Amino acid sequence: MLETCHSCGTVFDIDENILSKKIKWLRCGVCNEKWSVSSIVHEKFDQSTTKDRKKFVSTKVRFKNKSEQVKHELAIIKSAVEDKTKNMSPKNNPVLEQKNKSVYEIASELSASKVTKDGEVEVKSKNKVINNDPSTKKNFIPFIFLLIIILFSTLLFFRSVLLSYSFLYFPKYTKSYEYKLNELFNYIKLPILADLNHLKMINFVATFQNEKVKFVGTIKNTSNRPILAPRVKILAIREDRKIILEKIITFKDKIIFPFSEKKFSEMLEINSKKENINLKATLIKKIYDF
Repeated sequence: MLETCHSCGTVFDIDENILSKKIKWLRCGVCNEKWSVSSIVHEKFDQSTTKDRKKFVSTKVRFKNKSEQVKHELAIIKSAVEDKTKNMSPKNNPVLEQKNKSVYEIASELSASKVTKDGEVEVKSKNKVINNDPSTKKNFIPFIFLLIIILFSTLLFFRSVLLSYSFLYFPKYTKSYEYKLNELFNYIKLPILADLNHLKMINFVATFQNEKVKFVGTIKNTSNRPILAPRVKILAIREDRKIILEKIITFKDKIIFPFSEKKFSEMLEINSKKENINLKATLIKKIYDF
């Protein structure tokens, strides 16, 4: 923009970017005369400021999220500061480059935060520290290990009950694996046993026929769950307390159903013709021979 001194007529080339509304007078460097700034310059300055204000208001309307609005406003401020410093200073000025760099760093740090409704500043979710403390994971290891031990010990304690239910619901598969299970439990010295607390022997009768004796009896299950069928041990004892007969009766059916009865009968030979013989029948807990 060209301005002419009214006193001496010297023409001055003035940069419009350094002018503002506060500058109302110019002084001549030759004759030291003052004169007022032309109104054209003020009109141009007003037009530029109104444009900036409209642009700023439009950005406010556009961005509903405050964090995005802050980012956009900081970017506008940064670009405005850079433009002003470039126009007011010569190129390749290291001092101003350092200032521009500091302004950029400040703008990037402020844009990395978001403003809440209450005006407080919160850190972005990406800057949140993820708790990867290995000590928390180590605290769960003993708990899991203890849970496995409790589960394994429970299976061992209720092994007979679980086997009875497996015979009830999966008879084919259980019969094919029962001997292997028996060997395993014998190896760890935990045999499979029948629950005699809920079994009773009733109607046991022994009749002699020549040199043979017939045993007949019934085993009753008084519980509401299936129980492994025990073995029955038959003893014939003479008057002099000598055992002349010992027989163990096993059943084909592996379980006795809830609230049901199981009958058995057996014919055995006795090598003694004496009449004073005591016969006994007892239930054996051990299901399998060892």
